[in-house]
Amino acid sequence: MGGYGSGRRSNRPTTDECVHINLSNLKGLGMLKRHCLSRRELNWNSDGQTIAKLTLETDVHCLLSSPRLTITGYAFGKVINCIIQLEEYAPPYGGERWYALCPRTGNRCNALVLPPGQVQFASVKGWNVPYTSTRENEVDRALRAIRKAETRLRALPKYTRKQTRERLVDRLIQRRVFVDEQFDNLAQTLS
Repeated sequence: MGGYGSGRRSNRPTTDECVHINLSNLKGLGMLKRHCLSRRELNWNSDGQTIAKLTLETDVHCLLSSPRLTITGYAFGKVINCIIQLEEYAPPYGGERWYALCPRTGNRCNALVLPPGQVQFASVKGWNVPYTSTRENEVDRALRAIRKAETRLRALPKYTRKQTRERLVDRLIQRRVFVDEQFDNLAQTLS
C-alpha cells in the first residue's frame, strides 16, 4: 500500500461536511410514532456558524396514508423543501424499524445527507459522498480511537467490571504508544 498522502484525492465533501439526518435519532426524539404528526426544528453548526436551520415534520399514518418526512428550511444559504417517503419494517424478533427511501436511488437507507450546494436530501450512496474515515491515515484513526476510548472510559458506570475497565485502558495505552512512536519517527525524519 502507499504511504501517507498517496492515492487519489478528491474535492468532494465528506459526510462530516454535510448536513446529516439519522432516522435512529428521529426515533429517539419520538418522531416516528404510529398515528402521530411530529415537528422539530433543528440547527446544524460548523466552526461556530449555523450552516442549516431545518424543520423536520414526520407524518406516520396520521393525516396521510403513507408515512413521510418533510424537510423545510435553509441550509448552506439555499432554501430546502423536500419530501422523503418512509418505510416500516417489522423484524422477526419484534418491534419495528424505520427506513427512508432515497429519492436518488430508491433504496432503503437509515441516514440522509445534504451536501453543500444541494437542495435535496438523499442517502450517502445516492450522493456518492465518502465517509471521513476513508480519508484518514493511521495516526488520525488512532487519535479518533483514543478520543472514543476516553469518552467511553469517562462514561463507564462506577460498578463496571474490573476486566472491562482494564481492557479499555489497555486499548487506550496501545493507541497512545502508537501515536507517540509515529510522532517520534516524524521528528527523527525532520531532524
